[in-house]
Amino acid sequence: MNAARIPSQIACFAVLFLLCATGKSQTLTCAEIQGESDVSPYDGQEVTVSGKVTVYFGDVWYIQDDYGPWNGLMCVGPNVIIEANPPWWSEPRQPEVGDVLQLTGTIVETDGNTQMMQITDYVFNDFWNATPAGTGVTVEEMMDESLEGTRARLDPVTVVSAPDGDVWTVSDATGTLTVYGLDTDDPGMNEDGDGPTPGDVYRIYGAVRQIGEEYVLDLSDIDTLSLVTGVEEQFGMALQLTPNPAHHEVRISGLAQPGTWRIFDALGRSVRSGMATGSCTVSLQGLLPGRYTVHVTAAGETARKPLIVN
Repeated sequence: MNAARIPSQIACFAVLFLLCATGKSQTLTCAEIQGESDVSPYDGQEVTVSGKVTVYFGDVWYIQDDYGPWNGLMCVGPNVIIEANPPWWSEPRQPEVGDVLQLTGTIVETDGNTQMMQITDYVFNDFWNATPAGTGVTVEEMMDESLEGTRARLDPVTVVSAPDGDVWTVSDATGTLTVYGLDTDDPGMNEDGDGPTPGDVYRIYGAVRQIGEEYVLDLSDIDTLSLVTGVEEQFGMALQLTPNPAHHEVRISGLAQPGTWRIFDALGRSVRSGMATGSCTVSLQGLLPGRYTVHVTAAGETARKPLIVN
């Protein structure tokens, strides 16, 4: 063997060893980082991943490299700054929805949530890419580890509690969900003067985040379906629901003639029904908190009123 070639061969092997040891020889997928388990197999390790930003909150944003379960990741990177790109944007900025990034950082499990932190290197590849609406789920279906870090869509949900700061709750027929964030750019959110109001019905989009045993939604977009101030329909009947909001039971009154009543949930499913003459008291035991609609029909006329169960 030529002795002069030994140093160069040793150097090549050393470079290959360092690349493998640092984990930078390949780009992992979000699903590989998530590991399809509660704790990432890369917890505490530095890795590289590439994806599209789906939801952002300044220093914190979410990326996906595919859509559906296991394909999302939460990233924390105050040092990740995208340079100015006139005429599209004139000042440096943080990542926004539609940006395509390659990131190198450390995977950390925090309060049940898989995150990329301590980002040491990043490459900005593209911007303004379209992002799908996300996986359509119910509240119950969203409570799943496989959706953590991914974009989800709930449609429809009813506001149960008004925002305390930027934290509020919604429900559908399957459960109640905590939402973080307000879409102040959506005119429907402010049409009734004070943002989400108990009884308002929305379609909401956002990223699923785990906090201990709970899954919450970091809000990105919202569509107004109906506001509590505009959902009542009256057809000649002085229908009254008391109390409203209600918890254990509600009294239906105002019927001039015998009739039938029916309660529908936010998904349009009948959950209670019966007969009434003048007035009656209806048990709400077993109904989840949220928005319902009471339909009363008598003498060929129908009246509808919203009912909030808390």
